[in-house]
Amino acid sequence: MDARPSTFDEPLELLPRTIWTGSRIFAASEAFFFVAFLFAFFYLRALNSNNVWRGWPHHHPHPSKAFGIAILICVLASAGALRAATRTAGTAWRPLAAASLGLGLAAVALQCAQFASLGFGPTDAGYGSVFVGWTGLFALAALGTRLWLETVLAQSLRGSTDLPYLRASVEAVSFSWGVLALVQLAAFVLLYLVA
Repeated sequence: MDARPSTFDEPLELLPRTIWTGSRIFAASEAFFFVAFLFAFFYLRALNSNNVWRGWPHHHPHPSKAFGIAILICVLASAGALRAATRTAGTAWRPLAAASLGLGLAAVALQCAQFASLGFGPTDAGYGSVFVGWTGLFALAALGTRLWLETVLAQSLRGSTDLPYLRASVEAVSFSWGVLALVQLAAFVLLYLVA
C-alpha cells in the first residue's frame, strides 16, 4: 500500500513566493551567463594578440551605432513599461505589458536587421566574436523573455485576474527583463562606446 498522499500540490498561498524565488534564481543565471562575454571582452581586448583585437590591418569591424542606440532604447523602454505594469492595479497593467512585449520584439527584430548588415562575423578577430556572441545570445534571451511575457498576458486574458500567481508572474518576468536590460546597457557601453 502506498503511504504517499494522492497529490503533491503546494498550497496556493506559497505559489507567489515560489515564483518570486524562481525568477531571482533564473535572472541570476542569465546575468552569470553574460558575465562570460564580459570576461571575453576584457580578456581578448587586453591580450590583443598580434594587434588584431579589432581586426586585420585593413578590416576593422564597426557595427552601426544607430542600430545599437535603437536596440538599447527599445530594451530600456520595454523594461520601464513592464516595471510600470507591475505597479498598476487591476487590469490596467495589460496595455503596459503589451507595449513592453512590442518594444522587446522590436529590439529583437532590430538585432536581426543589424546582423544582416554587419559586414563582419564571429571569425573576424576578437571583437567580432564577442560582438556576435553577446548580441546574438542576448537576442535569443530577449525572445525567450518575450515568450514568457506573452504567456502571462494570455493567461490573464483567459482566466481571472485574481489568480494568486498572476501578479507574481508579471513581477517575475519584469525582474528578469530588468536584469537583461542591464546586460544590454553593459553591452552597448562596451561594444559600441569603449571598444
